[in-house]
Amino acid sequence: MNRRKSIGALLSVITSSVLLKGRAFAAAPSTQNMPTGNAYLMAHFMENDQKLYYAYSTDARNWTALNNRKPVFDAGVDLRDPFIGRAKGTFHMVHTKGWDHPVIHHYSSTDLLTWTGGEIKVISDAKKRAWAPEWIYDDQEDLFYLFWASESDGRNRIFYTTTKTWDDITPERSSMYFDIGTDDIDLTITKAQGKYHAFHKCGSLADNLSIFHMTSLTLNPKDKNFGFGKQGKGTPITAEVVKPIEGPEIIKLNNQQRWYVYADPFYNDFLAWETTDFIRYKRIPISVPRGTKHCS
Repeated sequence: MNRRKSIGALLSVITSSVLLKGRAFAAAPSTQNMPTGNAYLMAHFMENDQKLYYAYSTDARNWTALNNRKPVFDAGVDLRDPFIGRAKGTFHMVHTKGWDHPVIHHYSSTDLLTWTGGEIKVISDAKKRAWAPEWIYDDQEDLFYLFWASESDGRNRIFYTTTKTWDDITPERSSMYFDIGTDDIDLTITKAQGKYHAFHKCGSLADNLSIFHMTSLTLNPKDKNFGFGKQGKGTPITAEVVKPIEGPEIIKLNNQQRWYVYADPFYNDFLAWETTDFIRYKRIPISVPRGTKHCS
């Protein structure tokens, strides 16, 4: 079986029921020991190779590298913090370009193998960077909410814009999403139990804050029911955190009212917690391919 067919065989199983978020993948996986039935797909980049990689898991805890631990996509730039999601039948990937650039990269795909797109300038040069972009689709408004971290008044804050088509994004249409009064990066949002739940890494290395949780009834910051930032940074997810840490991501388990929250410590392997109510979090053991960074 050739590379495209072997990866496609697995992805056709994985993508049948789950929403995907992005990281890295490269060469062809072996067809031996392929999972039969539903599996989860993780996208990530590698500590020593800033390209897109994939891993899979049948329990969302124990992850196996795909494509013989080789990348699956090379953007031609340093690809960091990939995020992949699916809306209206199409996968959309966004990622950070290198370090300090006021741009992101956006690609679309129908099969997670062939990506079309490129660079988008989302913020003015004065704001220096666009870190860890992600998006969430609001089917009520038929809008993609795209958000990332840029510098403003000497610290990182979360900025956003909206789009229906991905071809009308400009720095002039971007604005601050909310402000918690301290450094803030790596926002991720999911909808569950009638609310939007946001996880983010707030605080600098100096104050060594951690992963916090916020809620909102709407994604629209102009709506009176918008809640992100209204109670500051929110609540910490747990005391069982290895600091410094960043890159929170969340996944809902198939056919269950359980969610796993992942985070990426600077100097340790990934950590993860389980929650059923977004109030109590229990640390769970996980394993990921060595060197995996900022998963989705």
